[in-house]
Amino acid sequence: MNPEVNPAWERFGVEVKKLRSKAGLTQVQIHSKTGISASMLSAIENATRAPKRNHAELLDKALSTGGALVRLWLDINDSVNVPDWWRNIGIMERNAVEIREYQMVLIPGLLQTDAYARTVMRTVRRWDPPEVIEQDVEARMSRWDKLRDDVFLWFVVDEYALTRVVGDTQMMRDQLDRVLDLISKERISFQVITQPKPLHPGMSGPLRLLDFHDRSPVALVEHLVGEEVVDDSNRFRVRHCRTLFGALQAEALSLSESASMLKKIREDYQ
Repeated sequence: MNPEVNPAWERFGVEVKKLRSKAGLTQVQIHSKTGISASMLSAIENATRAPKRNHAELLDKALSTGGALVRLWLDINDSVNVPDWWRNIGIMERNAVEIREYQMVLIPGLLQTDAYARTVMRTVRRWDPPEVIEQDVEARMSRWDKLRDDVFLWFVVDEYALTRVVGDTQMMRDQLDRVLDLISKERISFQVITQPKPLHPGMSGPLRLLDFHDRSPVALVEHLVGEEVVDDSNRFRVRHCRTLFGALQAEALSLSESASMLKKIREDYQ
């Protein structure tokens, strides 16, 4: 029986074969340069095996591509095991120079620990098998490392998201420790809207704002099965979302007061 082709990696396999042929090298010769067996290389070129990043790095060096295969690997890998609706949003997130986010009931995804994310997904997606949940947890955990080094991050979160126990108290302690660590390292700005605060501006739901160097800003509005992208084609809606986020910041505690409140809630979980 012929091995099954992995459609996600066909483009990578075609590019490897093209570059190898252009260099005038056989699969055996590539093996002597990289240590990648001829059978593995054949499987990669035919897209019956998914390549690892170190395969791309070794092939780049052997074929003198200037890192082209690693860049292609990263591009393809970013879209593997990720829901279709998230792929373009994930690319935008990685290119953003500023990300602002408001959340009502949960810790923002970028700040979640794997245990917290897994518990949330299992709770709200009981129809998905464990392997799908694990793929999505890995995708969520990888988001932080893919951000620009100079990205500016500002979060506004309702107090309910901090006091609602997801999993157990140990999980919440670990989760708040992560947020506090990012605050102390000045990686994020984080504000808390204390509750109860009836009719505050965030009752319309979770919101994210992304700004870029080379394109117009976008707003992302969450719903049950994804996010709606509000872009330059509807600039007035983006402006309205920015105004709403500013109103949320005004309702929230200051940065220092918010950090103090986080520490107090963290202590309450002891």
